[in-house]
Amino acid sequence: MSSIRNAEKTYRQWSSPILLELKEREHQMNPSDRQALQNILLERRLVNSGNPAGNERRKADPRH
Repeated sequence: MSSIRNAEKTYRQWSSPILLELKEREHQMNPSDRQALQNILLERRLVNSGNPAGNERRKADPRH
């Protein structure tokens, strides 16, 4: 596995629980922080999808 893939895997392992915790506390944030969190969550979803206009890979039917 390349060093970039290792770095991405480590990033996801550390950041996912943190992002989930922040999402639970979103109601306590000021509007600009809430928007920044939404941007990050959207970016992460797009990274997972591989195609911003398409279905998410983890939910897509592999036969299509």
